[in-house]
Amino acid sequence: MSFAPIALFAFNRPDLLKRTLETLKACPEAGETPLHIFVDGARNEAEKAKVSEVVRVAGEAEGFASVEVTASPVNKGLGQSIIDGVSEVINRFGRAIVMEDDLSVMPNFLAFMNDGLERYASEAKVFSVCGYTLDIGRTEDYPFDTWFGRRSSSWGWATWKDRWDSVDWDPSEKAILETRRAFNRWGGSDCSKMLLDWRHGANKSWAIRFCYAEFRQGKLSLFPVRSLVDPDAGFNGEGTNCKPYNRFRFVPDDGSRRVFRHPESIKEETTFVRRTLRYHSIPKRIWSRIMYKVKR
Repeated sequence: MSFAPIALFAFNRPDLLKRTLETLKACPEAGETPLHIFVDGARNEAEKAKVSEVVRVAGEAEGFASVEVTASPVNKGLGQSIIDGVSEVINRFGRAIVMEDDLSVMPNFLAFMNDGLERYASEAKVFSVCGYTLDIGRTEDYPFDTWFGRRSSSWGWATWKDRWDSVDWDPSEKAILETRRAFNRWGGSDCSKMLLDWRHGANKSWAIRFCYAEFRQGKLSLFPVRSLVDPDAGFNGEGTNCKPYNRFRFVPDDGSRRVFRHPESIKEETTFVRRTLRYHSIPKRIWSRIMYKVKR
């Protein structure tokens, strides 16, 4: 099996990039995995030194099959940077594992991602493979290591070229308004607002458009029962999109499992979906805003 390439996105946080690279390198598959690092350009003069340091750290990455670094001369913003970078990698390789510079992974992260990519490559119903999973509560009676759910996670994920190419990156306001209630029921109370905010220029999120395509197409994402990604470093107040309070909880995998038991059929695990939707409920979001103001 050839291992899928990693598209890793960085900006102005060299220490976090070092940590992400170290955890990826600890995966046994790293030595056979091509790594492509995309560094976004500085927004102003004050950021240039940090961005240059990130480019230096990226250029010194080792422990992978190959390392390519692309440094943008201008600031694209995270959304456009990811769309452009994933498109470049996925057009070359047909699939891609996507990471950002504030994520840490368990030693079996690449094993899981490649297993999912191989197993479900020809299953159009599966839109993405996600390394992060929310705390879904009791799982003692659940016989598998993975489950199918909604709303692809942007914290360590992977997909295939045909699914990536099916995304409409420019959905109309009319389409969004016509589907807003159904979209919220499907993915959580924040979905349509986030997408409308993108439409009106209030955010540059690529992820909500990816999830909207998943919703419109009736697709599902594959998740591990326990998370193989730790996103907490991104909630230090320095990230572009993450506030200094994380309402999302997870149970980390111990990293030892390398063979994964998958469900016998591709269908939604309704109990886990219901539990994850609570994280996107209105009360949870209100509490998150209060905590953000307290910690700011």
